[in-house]
Amino acid sequence: MVFLITALDTSGVVTLRRESVLAAMKKADELISDGCWDVEIVTPDGATYNSGEFDQLRERASGRPALSSAVDAQHLS
Repeated sequence: MVFLITALDTSGVVTLRRESVLAAMKKADELISDGCWDVEIVTPDGATYNSGEFDQLRERASGRPALSSAVDAQHLS
C-alpha cells in the first residue's frame, strides 16, 4: 500500500511516498514542523486528509475513536 504525502514549501510542491499510515503521518508531522503548509495525506483508496483531519485518519487506521471524540461523547451523556 502506498500513501502519498503532499505539501507546499518555499520551493514548491513536495510529494513523498510511504508504505504505512503511521509512516505517512510521521512524515506529514515532520513537514508541518519544518514549516510546510497545505500538508495532505492521500490513502491507497484515494481518500485525502488535510492536516486538520489527521485525527480522523488516526481513528480510521486504529479502528478506535479519537480521544477528543470519546471525550465529547462522555459530555453528551
